[in-house]
Amino acid sequence: MDVLRTAVVDITMLVSTCQALLSSPDQDDLAIKPKLRHRLRQEIRRGTMAYIDTLARARRGVVDDGLLAACRVAAEHHMARALRHQDMLGRLVASQPGALTGVAAARQDLWRLAHMAIYLRLGVAALREASTWADVEPEKKSATNLRRRLRKALIAYARVNCRVDGAGPGAIVAARQAAWAEIGKRGAAEAERLCALEAAADPARDVIRRGVAKPLRDLTLDWHSQ
Repeated sequence: MDVLRTAVVDITMLVSTCQALLSSPDQDDLAIKPKLRHRLRQEIRRGTMAYIDTLARARRGVVDDGLLAACRVAAEHHMARALRHQDMLGRLVASQPGALTGVAAARQDLWRLAHMAIYLRLGVAALREASTWADVEPEKKSATNLRRRLRKALIAYARVNCRVDGAGPGAIVAARQAAWAEIGKRGAAEAERLCALEAAADPARDVIRRGVAKPLRDLTLDWHSQ
């Protein structure tokens, strides 16, 4: 999952750049014009969402260099202007006080959500190979719904951070609330339903249990205990 960690680092840096662009022009020495700031922020926000969407739709949960390249190409497709100003944006993030505040927490949150999305696809791919998968319409619907919920949760988390000036504790809480609103109790119930099907199909198989159901329970406890 080293490639997944790299992808999450990419996402958090895009979000941090978006946040740095929300600062007042008086707070940096680069004198970026307001109109350019706005356009760059729009591009990077769209690029971030495209990156996440490509990552969350990874075919059969395969996370490799090819997927990483596809995610970056999807983002760059929306960021032509930002790519031209890449050096300037790097200096902006480096010079902006507090620009990287909360990055570690956001990176961990995004990794947890992305990890579940990827493992869900891996687990469902394995279930498809079992003869019972053809006869479990409710579970198929649960798998589709949970994939959608996790993808929307990733997008909601990043979207909130892209709109907030600084990723302090308040921004992290708001992002978590937005992500959880997309998952909800129904998402947790869908994970448990798929976990039960996995165990029934093969007691030795535990991809969904270890990679989705348990991490989702842990995430629920962590986020709701604050």
